[in-house]
Amino acid sequence: MQKILFYLLLFLSFMPLAQAQEKELLTYDEFMNIVRKYHPVAQQAYIQADIARAELQSARGAFEPSVYFNKNEKQFAGTHYYTYLTSELKVPTWYGLDFKAGTENNQGYYTATELSKGRSSFVGVQAALGKGLLIDKRRAAVRQAREMVNYSDQERRLMLNELLYDATAAYYEWQNSFFLKQLADSLLQTNQDRFQFIKQGVTLGDRPAIDTVETLAQLQSFEFMQTEAQQALNNATFELGNFLWQENQQAYQLPAFVAPASTRIERPLMPLADYLNFVTTHPKLQQAQIKSNVLGIEKQLKFQSLLPTFNVQYNMLNKDYTFFAEPNLFQNNYKWGFTIGIPLFLREARAEYRKANLKISQQSWENRILFTEQQNKVNQYFNDAVQLQRQLQIYQQTVNNYRRLYEAEIIKFRNGESSLFLVNSRENKLYEALQKQISLQTKVAKSIVAIDYATGQLAQ
Repeated sequence: MQKILFYLLLFLSFMPLAQAQEKELLTYDEFMNIVRKYHPVAQQAYIQADIARAELQSARGAFEPSVYFNKNEKQFAGTHYYTYLTSELKVPTWYGLDFKAGTENNQGYYTATELSKGRSSFVGVQAALGKGLLIDKRRAAVRQAREMVNYSDQERRLMLNELLYDATAAYYEWQNSFFLKQLADSLLQTNQDRFQFIKQGVTLGDRPAIDTVETLAQLQSFEFMQTEAQQALNNATFELGNFLWQENQQAYQLPAFVAPASTRIERPLMPLADYLNFVTTHPKLQQAQIKSNVLGIEKQLKFQSLLPTFNVQYNMLNKDYTFFAEPNLFQNNYKWGFTIGIPLFLREARAEYRKANLKISQQSWENRILFTEQQNKVNQYFNDAVQLQRQLQIYQQTVNNYRRLYEAEIIKFRNGESSLFLVNSRENKLYEALQKQISLQTKVAKSIVAIDYATGQLAQ
């Protein structure tokens, strides 16, 4: 009977840890593609970029050509006072020049003296030669809106980077729980079979009755561990469900027949310097630089307030609706003027310009802090990945040693030189070692992805 028990224990100790039923596999890449395509946060990230583009389109509206029609007429007590009929086309340009052309038809006995009676036309231009020459509020708004489009693109990358990192953690925790559950199932089955053989041996008189107590205690211990593993797997599956969405925007719970792939991320690490080179492309740092660009545009606009206002306008006039009948610009039929002005002390302008400079300095310090923090994150995650890989290599040897001790204890038990207590003790140590090995494998995989997260590459 002891010989039969020995061969049973030896056979079970070499059984694969994962004796699962046929299951459909969900690989890491497949899972991440689902998250990228259908998760609400991913959809929101793209919407945010579309909103910024709409804001840019709105800002460009300040440079749209405009057409105006206006009519004013007065009749009173049988007298026709006046009828004013005007039309005008305005064409703003990026370089501070506003062109316009239009027609007038002024009729009536009481037509205003500064207006030309009858039909006339004009072509003109207005230019800012002082304040507003290089930049004005319209151009600043468009330039800042362009920067905000880039900012929203980086915000999309940042949101995806955070989402995919959280999704990665959920997937590997699910995978870790699944493997631990398989391990618990395998050892529980081993102990159930062992208990039956011990009971049979006691019945035949080959084993003392106390061995059933020892075996039952071990079996119950693994039953408890198996329920803990099942609980952890259920919770990890529910957590994974937070990232599973369908094309119809409905949440999706993972069926029980779906299992994680047995492979983990095993790609070699690049040199640390290569990862540090990616730091400047991180969405947070890109956004910080865009903020600096926006403040630079604001500074240019505030500087314009230090300049005097010097606006010039000129209109070439013609009788009837013939715009260029008499093209002599300053000899006849023209209207022109200019406006010059500047505050005497420039208190507001100087204060606003100083504030703009201080905001740029403040943002510059913020950029340096973010860059240092991000570099240190990369260093930290890289160090974790390197050390965890070394720990896993060491612990794989530890697991092999625990397995050899377990197998040797079974041989001694066959020869009557050991007891079920020692066999169970070796089995428990092997179980703990296998648990830690699985957890280390999970930590290694997560640490490699964490480097991509720290460099902002997950959203590429």
